[in-house]
Amino acid sequence: MAFHAVHTLVRHVAERHPQRIAVEDPRGALTYAALEALSDQVATELSAVGATAGDFVLVLAEDRREVIAAVLGVLNIGGVFVPLDVTGPRDQVADVLADTAARYAVVGSGRPDHTAKLPVTTVAVDATKRMAPTRPVSSSHRPAPDDPCYLFYTSGSTGRPKGILGRLSGIDHYVRWETDLLGVTDEWRVSQLTTPAFDAMLRDFFVPLTVGGTVCVPPTGAVLDPPKLLTWLDEQQITLMHCVPSVFHTLVDAASRSDAELAALRVVATAGERLPTGDVERWFERYGQRIGLLNLYGPSETTMTKTYHQVTASDVDLPSIPIGTPMPGAEVLVLDERRRPCPPGDLGEIYIRTPYRSLGYHNRAEATRAAFVPNPLTGDADDVVYRTGDLARQLPGGALEYIGRSDHQVKIAGVRVELSGVESVLETHPAVEKAAVAAFDGPEDVPYLCAFVELSSRADDGELRGHLRATLPEAMVPAVFVRLEELPRTISGKIDRRALPEPVPADDSELDAFPPRTPTEEALARLWTRMLPVGHVGVRHEFFDLGGRSLQVMRMLTQVRQEFGVEVPLADFLAAPTVECLARRLDEETRVRATLSGESGDGPR
Repeated sequence: MAFHAVHTLVRHVAERHPQRIAVEDPRGALTYAALEALSDQVATELSAVGATAGDFVLVLAEDRREVIAAVLGVLNIGGVFVPLDVTGPRDQVADVLADTAARYAVVGSGRPDHTAKLPVTTVAVDATKRMAPTRPVSSSHRPAPDDPCYLFYTSGSTGRPKGILGRLSGIDHYVRWETDLLGVTDEWRVSQLTTPAFDAMLRDFFVPLTVGGTVCVPPTGAVLDPPKLLTWLDEQQITLMHCVPSVFHTLVDAASRSDAELAALRVVATAGERLPTGDVERWFERYGQRIGLLNLYGPSETTMTKTYHQVTASDVDLPSIPIGTPMPGAEVLVLDERRRPCPPGDLGEIYIRTPYRSLGYHNRAEATRAAFVPNPLTGDADDVVYRTGDLARQLPGGALEYIGRSDHQVKIAGVRVELSGVESVLETHPAVEKAAVAAFDGPEDVPYLCAFVELSSRADDGELRGHLRATLPEAMVPAVFVRLEELPRTISGKIDRRALPEPVPADDSELDAFPPRTPTEEALARLWTRMLPVGHVGVRHEFFDLGGRSLQVMRMLTQVRQEFGVEVPLADFLAAPTVECLARRLDEETRVRATLSGESGDGPR
């Protein structure tokens, strides 16, 4: 198909439908005309300070209206946008600046703490100010298919993130494929649930914007509050939702107890993790097949996703939901250890062949050569395929079944985690002599990371977690730390990962120092031990320091509501996430209700 730069497609929509709503954010809405005016201002000011085609431009904004305007403005001058999560670790900005040597940044309103001392020239973008219509920015740059246009960072083996450099044709190819497959029109309202720092935001933004639809952003915290997210999807008449299976799982739980009919929702597209058959079965039981389920697969290196499967009710009888077949413009090879094609049913590694792959890893020539290799079936150096490291087998109907990883990389809450990268950061702590990190399936089949450490001096779990959190996102921080006198090693002296022990639930004397004292505390402690990789719970230890994850919080609060009959707002729990504080709130609520009803009592119902 003929190439079209996505930002020019958005401009064409703005010219035809200037008053149509382009973005709805809790802070306000932007029409296509206002979005174009804001992006043109960004482009004009970037050009005025010297930014030109090919320059890296950081995007630091939380308001999605400002993120989208900044991205379009950078594309308008032929630049490379580098979006960062302003709520993430502060060290990430320094790491990205060191990697890119970027000289420019577009900064949104309300984030002065992230930008006050940046050694770059900054341009402001503020969606709260009304912009007068401007003439389209005049640029001598004409977009070409292979133009570099974005840089997204993913986990690296040294602990420093790797930047994946994308090309314009990759975005265009994926976006037009999805809009054609689903029949997306200008009436569609598409959810935007992910952080701007992940490449999934490309489909959230450009699938609707290139056809005249609306990008819809939920209220803050809704992704971690399934009933709130479900209500928002229903009330805002969302047509298409992209999410990771972890979020879908929490939504299924909420839907089973809700009367939300999701009348406008046509498709839920999942990607980033294995999609459990149990969740699919429960979803179909609640909504039938009126709402389509689309399971997507593909690494960021090949531009978003490259295989797809439209889920049916019969899929629930399979061991796992297939990741499907290649989209047009992509080919999948399943090869054995000798790089020969695997017969159907045999396990092999996935190689992806597509002209719409990324341009490789920025400043990582060796890593790029190791991942983007000549096609083993042709030997042609110009016939490049991406070696994913993912294992799969071909099912009788031709679809692929994802099995797992062939290396030390895992997915936690949809985030790709390079285990050696976590180890590298952990080993920079002065008390850590050596570390090995592994993934395990925890309670309720929620995967978690365990760090096995050799220590030269005492360091408690909180200190080690704090050290990691200064650099790494939540998904990369181990839930459990196991101290070993010596890590198991092979004859050659390497860490023997197969000999690492299965983590036993924590039996820390610190936990014993704060045992449950009341029936409510005892009930909550039992609930937490069912959810978290711990043997028992100290009532003053925080949920997250016991291995809890953000998406587990709402599942826990849902069970609290079922067991105690008390609705605890997410924000209230996050302000004091301990058994002690939660139990105090539940007991107070129980006493108030008992007083009003003339009864007495406490503890779970």
